[in-house]
Amino acid sequence: MKMPVRIGPVSGRTRSARRCWVPVSLAGAIALLTVLSPAQQAAAPIGGATRYSLREAVEEAWRKYPSVEAANAALRQAGSQIEAARDEYLPNAGIHLQLNHATRNNVLGATLPNQTLLPVSGFAATGPSARGVFGTAAGALLTWTAYDFGTRRAKVALAEAGRDESRARLDLVRYQLADEVADAWFRASAAAWAEEAAKASVARWKTAYDSTNVLVKTGLRPGADASRLRAELIRAETDALSAEERTQLALVEVARYLTTPEKRIELDADWVRKTAAALPEDGNAIPHPLLGLRRASIATLTADTVLTQREWLPKIALFSAISGRGSGARPNGEFRDGAAGLYPDTGNWAVGVGLTMDLFDLKRVRARKELREHRVEEARARETETSVALRTLIERARLSLATARAIQAKMPETLSAAQELLSRSEVRYRTGLGTITELAEAQRLLEQAEVDDALAKVGVWRAAYGLAAARGDLAAFLEKTP
Repeated sequence: MKMPVRIGPVSGRTRSARRCWVPVSLAGAIALLTVLSPAQQAAAPIGGATRYSLREAVEEAWRKYPSVEAANAALRQAGSQIEAARDEYLPNAGIHLQLNHATRNNVLGATLPNQTLLPVSGFAATGPSARGVFGTAAGALLTWTAYDFGTRRAKVALAEAGRDESRARLDLVRYQLADEVADAWFRASAAAWAEEAAKASVARWKTAYDSTNVLVKTGLRPGADASRLRAELIRAETDALSAEERTQLALVEVARYLTTPEKRIELDADWVRKTAAALPEDGNAIPHPLLGLRRASIATLTADTVLTQREWLPKIALFSAISGRGSGARPNGEFRDGAAGLYPDTGNWAVGVGLTMDLFDLKRVRARKELREHRVEEARARETETSVALRTLIERARLSLATARAIQAKMPETLSAAQELLSRSEVRYRTGLGTITELAEAQRLLEQAEVDDALAKVGVWRAAYGLAAARGDLAAFLEKTP
């Protein structure tokens, strides 16, 4: 089963199960920052380049990479949504002031709702008049939902669940990023050591070519041998150039996660060849971040279901209002002269309680609630699926680690045998007992053995990292790295 959480390119080489997973919980990310903070230090420039260890590269990516900032922004947005949900507990207060100069003509009878006819209040006038009077109005209305049977509380709970889900998503983004950085860092390290082996091979071929030239000039060896070695030297130089390009491309990939692909960087990776791989502990109380995100999603959907259940429940509100009106028109149809109507001179107040409820909304709420319950069931099934997939990845990672360690154990013997073969081939060639083909084959075998030896050491570290990542224990693993 393929976990849909990888980001970035995926190479075709054999990888530990880590390459299929990718994630971490916020607890793991926070723990890692807490553990590593004393060891954090700015990467020191060396020869115009900035040098990064694995931990430094991961921490730098966490600080700068856009996906982390985007997830942080989503978390801040979720926090603002909680405040908005809590604000619904506050009362609503509104004021209204107006002044107009208009006629006072009015007729009895009803009109349909519209936005054109003037709403003139009062008794019907005794006769129409074009004379206008001043009118004023001022008032304030305070309303507060005193009780809503838990609807507002459910909204706050939903917003808090959304914040927790955003935190889990942030943690997953950080873990994915750490996985990408570590993979690029290990690949760049392996490419650098392959480049070293290629350059060492060039030096050996050049030595063999120079010594053979001496034998050719003295007539002890045919000129074809020198031509063969010259061709092998050119091939080795070409391979070294290709290896250097692969190293630079791998370093650019690391620098991309540090948001500085145009800058030259170096890797502090000597410890990988000198230090035994840090093996993750069997016990791990931190849930995998992908599981954490699945559970947070379930909590959000459950909170949404609870809120839906309460939508149709009644709401009890308290009202308080005060208002005043003034008019230059009298109830008997007469006009008041002077400043009459320029200020409110007739006041009113009111207090009350109201209950609102849509009796026919229950059926619609039941349908929406049923829909959300099905979504919760789907989310729980996905959580179970994720749990099974992660356990499978852990077992695969264990097998990959065991294989990588077994391969590394054979490398010293392989390297020693290749070195011995080259030494004997050189002696045989100088004494005339061996051929140039034997010498060339021995050179190639030693070059391959040196590359395999470096890659085997990296392979154990990568496999150990894959197992820690599959367990969701990245913080503890990086703590053990130099």
